[in-house]
Amino acid sequence: MNKPKDDSSEAAKILKALAHPARIRLMRRLASEECCVSEVEKCLRISQPNVSQHLRILKSAGLIAGTRRERRICYRIADERARAILGILSKGTPDHVQERH
Repeated sequence: MNKPKDDSSEAAKILKALAHPARIRLMRRLASEECCVSEVEKCLRISQPNVSQHLRILKSAGLIAGTRRERRICYRIADERARAILGILSKGTPDHVQERH
């Protein structure tokens, strides 16, 4: 009998990579358009080294990919699961989930 595939490690890797407010904002930006480091830096108002660190984490998780354009590297979402997670996050709390007092 075949065991069902356990993808919990992969899911944890994706969620861990997204587990920072700046990376979620960065991914939301990339969901709308491809961006270069300087554009991300201006949009998120964080330093270039900090942007690079967040990009490295997202890239190592396989969530984004970069394309060289002359002297710049432009990034885009490479894993549609990340786009789906962002969609879920943007919807907020579902109506059927209510806080218990």
